[in-house]
Amino acid sequence: MLKISVNIDKNSKETIYLQIYKNIKRQILNGDAKKGDKLPSIRQVAIKLDINQNTVIQSYKMLEEKGYIKKISGKGCFVNSISEFRVEDKEMPLIESFKYGQFSDENIINFYNGTPHPSCFPIKKYNSLVNEILKKYGGDIFQYQSVQGVDSLRELLAEEFEKEDIFVKKESIQITSGTQQALDIIIKLFAKKIKPTVALSDPTYPNALNIFKGWCNIKSLDIKNDGWDMDEFEKLLKEERIDFVYETVNFQNPTGVTWSLEKRKKLLELSEKYNFYIVEDDSFSDFYYGSEKPKTLKSLDQTGKERVIYIRTYSKILMPGIGLAAMIVPEKLVQNILLIKYGLDTTTSGLNQKILEKFISRGYLEEHLSKLRKEFKEKQILSIEMLEKIPNLEIMHKPNGGFFIWIKLSENIDGEKFYEKSKEKGVALLPGAVFYNDKRDVCKIRLSFISPSLEEIKIGMEILKELLLSSVVKDSKTSRD
Repeated sequence: MLKISVNIDKNSKETIYLQIYKNIKRQILNGDAKKGDKLPSIRQVAIKLDINQNTVIQSYKMLEEKGYIKKISGKGCFVNSISEFRVEDKEMPLIESFKYGQFSDENIINFYNGTPHPSCFPIKKYNSLVNEILKKYGGDIFQYQSVQGVDSLRELLAEEFEKEDIFVKKESIQITSGTQQALDIIIKLFAKKIKPTVALSDPTYPNALNIFKGWCNIKSLDIKNDGWDMDEFEKLLKEERIDFVYETVNFQNPTGVTWSLEKRKKLLELSEKYNFYIVEDDSFSDFYYGSEKPKTLKSLDQTGKERVIYIRTYSKILMPGIGLAAMIVPEKLVQNILLIKYGLDTTTSGLNQKILEKFISRGYLEEHLSKLRKEFKEKQILSIEMLEKIPNLEIMHKPNGGFFIWIKLSENIDGEKFYEKSKEKGVALLPGAVFYNDKRDVCKIRLSFISPSLEEIKIGMEILKELLLSSVVKDSKTSRD
């Protein structure tokens, strides 16, 4: 039987059942508790800690809901296998993508990573602003900043958002250390007492999917060329309690789909009718290659009855390493969000916040974006033109912005072999399985065109063409029978 080492503080503001939950969870994650170890009975723990049995029941129930333990009727509670520590083969490409994103390898053509090439980073302006800000603020810039974010930056962002029909006060803006921290905050916001249910697209952004796993019940909906089938979604809402929706409505990752205005309005209507929130991850609307920037879902949100928690990253625009994003939060959630952010980290880099402020106020940001849009549009056009000439694949959706092209391989192509052979030939791709909640076998790939040069795109496409014509990656029906 597992020997539980639990120290509780009855004077703490944190509830006792949460203290017990966290103590046992820590033992499991540290490896002090192994799969199959039996936990002491509820009665034993209650007697040892001199507390009510109902408190222990709450702790054990939460551990079970989070997947750390399993209850076997008539036998007791046992430590479960911790899936977080097992990396499936189909998830390895996702981990490898960071390698291609972080290290320049001239032998790799990077259709893999959703990060611009370092040559796109505005290093000179960044360096100049660092010196300017250090000269003005000295060491004070490295002090702890306001947990909510630098006041002057939030004031400026409120003005900038107003240009896009998003009317918000600085008090409703929360600065975070990137999109993933914003999603972490949202998880903790909704998972305070129960395991929340999130509805999202199939396929969807894998990092968000991995953050939600274990903490949320996940309901997936197929994404069409203009968003979800809203009748299908409402049917789900009638059957299940949905706490929040996660979606990128402009140039979705990985499909590149942009939601229609009609479906956006319907989503907001349903959010009020069925009382759920919508997390809008606006990572790509700045990267439009048509004449007009697409509207955000947040711009349709009704003032006073806000349903959208809006996230905009600035890391993708400037440099991934600066780790900056802004959340626009409905007023009633502001204090909870602030408290959760404080629990994750007490401050986001003051230096980078002031640099972002200068980039915006001096027009550097729009100048930089304009340059990127021109370059990425050229790459996207070339990629689509060349893909259309390659046999045994289909472009699922032709986006007019974003970073990605979603591709389906012919049924006679072995997707796994294709991915491996591409890698051997020096072309890095991201297989479709990582974008699905069930990691299903799909002959789909996401191709990112923003990092390679135009010449590399041409070379990479020729390699893909040769592979798709080759019998090496074909999986004939005869061989399967």
